[in-house]
Amino acid sequence: MTSTPGFVIPANQEVSDEYSFVAYDVFSGFRHHPALYGNNTVDAEFALREKMKNISYEMGKRVESILVTNLEARKTQKLGFTTQVSQGDGTFNFNTTTDTLEVSKAAQKETMFFNIDALMESNEVGGGYSYVTSRAGLTVQKSELAKYGMANQKNLQALNFPTMERLYETGTILPNSAVFNGFAVRDGAMGIIENFPWDFRNGTVIDGKKWSTSGIELPFTRMVANVYVNNAATDATAMVSAGKDSNLIMTHFQEMAIWHRFYVVYRYNSDLANRVNDIVKITGLTT
Repeated sequence: MTSTPGFVIPANQEVSDEYSFVAYDVFSGFRHHPALYGNNTVDAEFALREKMKNISYEMGKRVESILVTNLEARKTQKLGFTTQVSQGDGTFNFNTTTDTLEVSKAAQKETMFFNIDALMESNEVGGGYSYVTSRAGLTVQKSELAKYGMANQKNLQALNFPTMERLYETGTILPNSAVFNGFAVRDGAMGIIENFPWDFRNGTVIDGKKWSTSGIELPFTRMVANVYVNNAATDATAMVSAGKDSNLIMTHFQEMAIWHRFYVVYRYNSDLANRVNDIVKITGLTT
């Protein structure tokens, strides 16, 4: 900017850049041998469901860990105005060594969300924020939210409580010695694009083999996976060893592969080291 008018107009050209999407593959599967349950008190269908449940649970956890890694990489490295939101009970401090917003124990009470919203607006990255923390990390805030319904003495707008679907707790983030660790993430700051190849999308079936997408969501993620099922598998040689029934060589089995490919996208920040970003790493202190 200049205080001298004239015809020397500054260029002020925008700056653009590109980043490549990284493909993340989370893959697992199992073999299911119905013959193993012929004289077994464990039901074959029960065993099949348990395998599916346990594998999908671990895959969901793996997806979560990938997302947490991306949040860590994109967390803001600058955050001002913590003094201004520390005028009530408790304090907010941005630790520039760990790039973490530290919330004192007193500041974690009912006005925490209001103060964080005010903090982000002061840094010109206001908007709707969701919170993901370690398990039991938001117990105090959730209990405060549950106290006050409609027609009560509290002004919930002043407290600025998020709705419950914006408060998420995960075992992937560990609290360590803190009340909670986690992230505040603005709407649109990070997203996921899922990938479903043609055969999986179209449910191709060939000679006892089927390509499809799962009818149920992976735990924690609200995402579905690609599923390959082979019902024509017959070579169970790997199941045979000393002391085992060699008849298993001729036993059929079912193979199932569960594969989830996705891409993590994020709002572009051309100078992450010097410009406030809309992903904030937060920790709740015990003092």
